Amino acid sequence: MVSKEVDTVAIDWDTPPVDPLTSLPQARDLGELGLDPAQRTQAHLLHERHGHAVYRLECGARSFVLKWFGDPAPAVEVSNYALLQANGVPTLPVHGRTTNALLLEDLSNSQDWRAAVETDVGYAETGVGVAGWYRALHAAGQSVVGSVSGPPHLRREMDGLDAQTVRELAQQLGNADDTLWALAADSIEPLKAAMCSLPETLTYNDFHWTNLALTRHGSPARRAIVFDYHLLGVGLAASDYRNVLPGLKGQAQAAFREAYGPIDARAALLDAPVALLYSLSVAVRRPRFPPWGERCLQSVRDGTFERSLREALSVLEDRHAGRQGGSQDVPGVDPEQATRVRACAYRHREGKPRWPAPR
Repeated sequence: MVSKEVDTVAIDWDTPPVDPLTSLPQARDLGELGLDPAQRTQAHLLHERHGHAVYRLECGARSFVLKWFGDPAPAVEVSNYALLQANGVPTLPVHGRTTNALLLEDLSNSQDWRAAVETDVGYAETGVGVAGWYRALHAAGQSVVGSVSGPPHLRREMDGLDAQTVRELAQQLGNADDTLWALAADSIEPLKAAMCSLPETLTYNDFHWTNLALTRHGSPARRAIVFDYHLLGVGLAASDYRNVLPGLKGQAQAAFREAYGPIDARAALLDAPVALLYSLSVAVRRPRFPPWGERCLQSVRDGTFERSLREALSVLEDRHAGRQGGSQDVPGVDPEQATRVRACAYRHREGKPRWPAPR
């Protein structure tokens, strides 16, 4: 999955605060957010991007962070906060909400929580806290995703991948005639079907320390809250597990592994090549190819992608042969398609120079 690309936010505290009633034309009645209209309210714009603006509101002796969406239609984060809270997943305290706004705890003035700093990702207690949050998310998510009335707005990251998009991706990267990419194109639908056959849950998809809140020093045990839920989706717990690991270092990473516990090895194998394809598909759409995209390309160049693809295909072959749970075929996979993928994998292992074009 995509590594987070950090936006640097410069806050000019010398700039006079703006009138929130002018700055927030679609949220004029701040009373709807639980604020006392009689108190003096000032608003500092912290940043504005991706269709929303974030303000610090000063209301008397208190301060809040207001996340405001110009159009209620894409304000999925408002719904996602409500979804997580309704299912017992810890979030930042929400002091008010409307259809297009969230009034959140101001971490700079919170008695209980603080914003993480980069050095936090090396401490063991951070890894334990992050593991606790993800375990809560994934435990609740299994019930949410498994319900008949599961949230219709949540998507899987892999939904945008199919054989055609993989071929187009290969062409964009200058690998149109590469047999490895032909194998990837032929394999993507069986791999997706195999992933969907495994237990799914809610996935966060975007771990980075800039989206992390930690209990303040002096707390009996460090707890963590991961926030910003615009990319919340559906997928495998193993996908989220993989997404977290690069964002933690040293003792924190080891503590996260131990505290989270074991993951489904099959899910991890199936996820690896699909995640890399998804990340590259996002990278090529950026105006400038990002550094994390270059790291993905290096995985293609050094053989990591090929190894992960072969290992994922071995899961399909094992399941087809009945060596995984007695299944004769991967649920949801056309047997003829699975046969073709196995034949493609065999040809690739034999080192054939070209791949037959799909009919």
